[in-house]
Amino acid sequence: MFGISWIIIALLLVLLLFLAKARHIKHKSYAIIIVFLLLFLYISASQIFSGANIDFKSFDGWIKAGKLYFSWLVHIGGNVKDLAGNAIKMDWVGNSTGK
Repeated sequence: MFGISWIIIALLLVLLLFLAKARHIKHKSYAIIIVFLLLFLYISASQIFSGANIDFKSFDGWIKAGKLYFSWLVHIGGNVKDLAGNAIKMDWVGNSTGK
């Protein structure tokens, strides 16, 4: 599976380069964003599902995979919220001696 992952990533990068060079695409930035989202989806899904025993040949396996992936995304969102909240609460000014 490791070798096929690199092949898929390389194909997506070649697609990105092709889309960046294409002159007929009016909004190249949308194509680049879509490619990066696909790369994020593929890399994150391959990491999440690597340890789970999920049968993708059945409908129940796809439901289990979807629940696992979206619960991971919700957990990531909670972590970002906590991180941003803690960063806002910090004293970024520091102590001044009042000269």
